[in-house]
Amino acid sequence: MNDVEARAYAWNWFSLHAGQRLQLVNFWLVAVAFLAAAFVQSQITHLRPVAAGVAFVGAVASVAFQRLDVRTRQLSQVAEDALREFEAAWVAQGSSDLVALVARSDQPNRIRIDSYRTIIQGLQLSVAAVFMAAFIYALAA
Repeated sequence: MNDVEARAYAWNWFSLHAGQRLQLVNFWLVAVAFLAAAFVQSQITHLRPVAAGVAFVGAVASVAFQRLDVRTRQLSQVAEDALREFEAAWVAQGSSDLVALVARSDQPNRIRIDSYRTIIQGLQLSVAAVFMAAFIYALAA
């Protein structure tokens, strides 16, 4: 495999897993919307056991999606590492360091709270906590 093929392979790997990550987040949002609607409807119709079950499923699903997000992030980081090496080689060969996009994205002035990982996982775990609170509420009511 030559350099061009290796770079294409790394980029395709990154693109695949980054796309999967966004698809997972979108699917999770749709699932949360449906589960929240099911919870509210079962509460309105006084089907407390159903409401508790839906809330429990919502909490478990949110944690599961959070774990899947961790895994897809790990898979995309594998490609980022390879791309970072290709960029370093380009710069070493005399190319402008403007092409070192992956390396520049790791600059230390980046605020951790602004990362996709922090925001997505924070939302998923917050929604899991809300569903657990709804589960407890449904059982107690």
